[in-house]
Amino acid sequence: MKKPIGDLHCHPSLKPVNNSSIKDIWTYKKNLTTKALFKGLFGLGISPRKWAINLFVRDMATYTQSNLEDCFEGDNRLLFLAIYPPERPFLKPDRPFDKATVKQRFVLSRVFGIQLKRHIDNKIIRILTGFSRERVNEYLKSIYDTEYIDYFNDDFVKEYKYIEDSHLSSSPNQVKFQKPTFRLVSNYQEYVETVNANNIAGIITIEGMHALAKYKNENLFNAKTIDSLSATDKAALKASFINNVANLKDKNQFAYTPLFITFSHHFNNLISGHAKSFADSKNRTIPGFADVFNQTNGLDLGITSFGKTIIKNHLLARDNGSRILIDTKHMSLQSRDDYATIIKSLKASGDHVPIVCSHTAINGIKTRDEAAQREDTNTLDKKSYVSRWDINITDQDIIDIFESDGVIGVCMHDGRMPGGKFKKLYKGLTRQFKPDESVKRLHAQMFLTNVFHIVKINLENIRNHNANNPNNLIAEIDAWKTICLGSDNDGIVDPFDHFNTANTLDDFKHRVAKAITLNFRPYWKTFRVISVDQNSCTFFSEDQLTDLMLGLSPEEIADKVFSDNLDVFLSKYFTDGYLNG
Repeated sequence: MKKPIGDLHCHPSLKPVNNSSIKDIWTYKKNLTTKALFKGLFGLGISPRKWAINLFVRDMATYTQSNLEDCFEGDNRLLFLAIYPPERPFLKPDRPFDKATVKQRFVLSRVFGIQLKRHIDNKIIRILTGFSRERVNEYLKSIYDTEYIDYFNDDFVKEYKYIEDSHLSSSPNQVKFQKPTFRLVSNYQEYVETVNANNIAGIITIEGMHALAKYKNENLFNAKTIDSLSATDKAALKASFINNVANLKDKNQFAYTPLFITFSHHFNNLISGHAKSFADSKNRTIPGFADVFNQTNGLDLGITSFGKTIIKNHLLARDNGSRILIDTKHMSLQSRDDYATIIKSLKASGDHVPIVCSHTAINGIKTRDEAAQREDTNTLDKKSYVSRWDINITDQDIIDIFESDGVIGVCMHDGRMPGGKFKKLYKGLTRQFKPDESVKRLHAQMFLTNVFHIVKINLENIRNHNANNPNNLIAEIDAWKTICLGSDNDGIVDPFDHFNTANTLDDFKHRVAKAITLNFRPYWKTFRVISVDQNSCTFFSEDQLTDLMLGLSPEEIADKVFSDNLDVFLSKYFTDGYLNG
């Protein structure tokens, strides 16, 4: 048996729990299309709305990516299943689109309409997410017709129970001549016992701290932080967070305590700031996601005083049940600063907590302070191979994660990773002979550029430490220990072309190893691994890349990234001894 591929962040249950026509967690299904939902003028299929909506969704994964049959086919046998209650601001377009230009507002008014808003929104959300009409109507009702939005009891519990009910289920079909079985595991020992030819192991995680709260509707959409609420609303919101963390850690209610929670997400949770994640428009006529959904409230803020309390005294605590680790993905720069301070303080007191960043990419900027000086715009990325946006990790983040013995899931995301140079190269390659093969090589290059940059920063940090601490040396090979895969499959994303579902992961792993092997062949010149810093992007020299490989073969590197590093991480931190103290 090949080494099982592990994926630190994916959403196999998000579409099926929200669409009863998807019969189980194993099944592949496409979302409904604009053609099916918008008939056009006189039923002839001619529709400006349909054309405009297709502009928004053409690059998105409008099909299941991590259904378990695809996972098994792609040798993806360890899944960190991120439970995500859809944020209501993600389901409510920001009418009347004040941030957009006049031309963009004209387009948006034609797409999202003025009349029958909920009817139109239902169709657009179904195309984008793959959810059913009934489920989307329930979400819209909670936005427009209710006083409170209870993410925990109405959404989280529903998806958790769906996953739990899928435990020990088997594929209705044969995959690779076998009938694979899905098994939830609650510690590393259980995981080791499931590793065989026909099992997929699952570990529960959560995306977004909003999942553990009950919000007054008007506060969720309008308030800046929990500290701006009335005394009554503030007390109620705090109580909902504290009580639901306690519920989550109660084994009588939830047998599988989540290993970690992504603390921030796309929108304001009122207790921690988030980074900008939605793309700007490419021109002054065609709007971008940032023109449709409003991320302003909470953007770039730090962790509130109560947010720090819930982290230290409730989530990371072990006297109230199993420790739940914190995932820093989507945190603002200031929130990452605040959390790093918490981790260093705990370490100084003898409590070691690894930092998780579950599905991310590099931006090549040295520090969070320097990143904060740059505004997240298309202009910022124009001359860079990688995206420089704050949501991606700085060199300082990489060092913080290394020194905490944490782990970084490198994503496979055409929306989050590339800068302008990559996009220009991609556009040129798609016009060449055999464009599919060229684009596959390009995506392997992007992934490896992220991987080798993380190793470069880790190795520089190790060598600096060793030079100053000759009696307390760190093994240089540890520069490779923090990297793994965090695909974000089924997270409503723009995936790599040709590597857009879990059944391609084994092929992608093979291509990553092959790309390292061929890196300095003359015909591979366009696709060599790139060395990124905050001012430039150039190819690694052969000596530089050989130095970073530290004697590892390309196949050993691929095994570390796709399998081994997660196994080692779990052996340390997914144990009853660590989680329960």
